Amino acid sequence: MINEIVLNKRHKLIDVHSTENLNNTDRTKLIEDYDLTNEILDYADDENERARFEYDELSHTFLVVYNVQNENEDSNDLSQRVLPISFAIKDDQLFLFTSDSTHYIKDYILEAKAHFTEEKENLLWEFIFFAFDQISSDYSDQISSTDERRNKIQALIKKHHSSENQILELSDLQDLTTYLNTAINGNVAVVNQIELISSGKVQQLHLTKVTREHLHDSMIEIEQIKNQVNLSSDIIDRISNTYNNILNNRTNTTMKVLTVYTIILSIPTIVSGFYGMNMKLPVADKGWSWVFSLIITIVIILIILWDLHRRNSL
Repeated sequence: MINEIVLNKRHKLIDVHSTENLNNTDRTKLIEDYDLTNEILDYADDENERARFEYDELSHTFLVVYNVQNENEDSNDLSQRVLPISFAIKDDQLFLFTSDSTHYIKDYILEAKAHFTEEKENLLWEFIFFAFDQISSDYSDQISSTDERRNKIQALIKKHHSSENQILELSDLQDLTTYLNTAINGNVAVVNQIELISSGKVQQLHLTKVTREHLHDSMIEIEQIKNQVNLSSDIIDRISNTYNNILNNRTNTTMKVLTVYTIILSIPTIVSGFYGMNMKLPVADKGWSWVFSLIITIVIILIILWDLHRRNSL
């Protein structure tokens, strides 16, 4: 579905919203009415496209593919928690390619419209950079939410209330931060590329000083998010390793206790077994021989316990 939204007297937002892939009708309209190329549309329509910045000389179109979060946070497939969207600038038109899960980005563009009311150069780029800032804020909120979940697990581990559920949740957090890290690194590369190209070394993109400053601020913001997710990922990995060490230590302790009990409980069986044999043994014919066997058993157990304690095996 294609909607035209007037941003001001000169600029328009072309909102291209697809439930899945671009249908043939929308693709034909974008090619015939807006002079976009199949190459641009292929990039914008690919749900697995990596973050990138392209300039199509044939249609004089800038394309920015950027990673954003899936609006459906309840999605069980963690690989779908981060999805690509595309911005395209051609003449005085800003194209936004989104799906059902990422269509909320349109609201950021409309919010930017209220921030940039006056006519100015590079207005469409200002809209894009404003959307970058909001997307970075979304990532920051997601990382903060991840940290809260991590802190709860850490508190349970310290209270020795850990269980299999914590192991599975730690695994989910590791996977989630991996996807976030990959997506954010892709966005960092895109912003750096735009800044490099807008520095004046490439003729196709000319940004004013104010717009370049906005871009630089956006780059600083996304770099901070990158550091934040790296830190969160490292802490989760360390907690996971600590958890594994705790579980291994508990297993070792359990095996040690079971071994000690096995040794101790085998002694009465050995002593009583001797006295149950059909052979002459000391004091076997006395009425108090069973007391004698108990004394021998206790003495042997005490000697073994003393030896284990001496070896620091208890």
